[in-house]
Amino acid sequence: MSQTIEALDKAGYRKFGLVTSAIVVVLFGLAIPWLFSLNLPTWPWIGAGVLSAWALLAPTALKPVYTGWMRFGNVMNWINTRLILGILFYGMFVPFGLVMRLFGNDPMRRKLDGDIVSYRIECEPDARKNVEHPY
Repeated sequence: MSQTIEALDKAGYRKFGLVTSAIVVVLFGLAIPWLFSLNLPTWPWIGAGVLSAWALLAPTALKPVYTGWMRFGNVMNWINTRLILGILFYGMFVPFGLVMRLFGNDPMRRKLDGDIVSYRIECEPDARKNVEHPY
């Protein structure tokens, strides 16, 4: 989690402020109230207005906000990566592997056989028509 947070220029901080305020309005001011049949709250609109004005009038003053947001994002990235990959591995790949072992399926043919000379599998060359018209 030792990623450095790069500083932006004036246009970058302005874009960060405007995009973040738009996301706040769309997500918290419109989408969530609409999905859950709630009244439209005023705080997302006020917060987005302040952030937009800040981004338009003094974009470089958003550096502490940007830095804090990026640090929060890096922490959440670290947590979510491990969580999602852990759930995927232990929830999907391990059960599939156990079921395949249970039924004796070995797609990589890893079982040792002392009666054979070589484990090499001869491949058949592709037909000429497959190379001339691959699709």
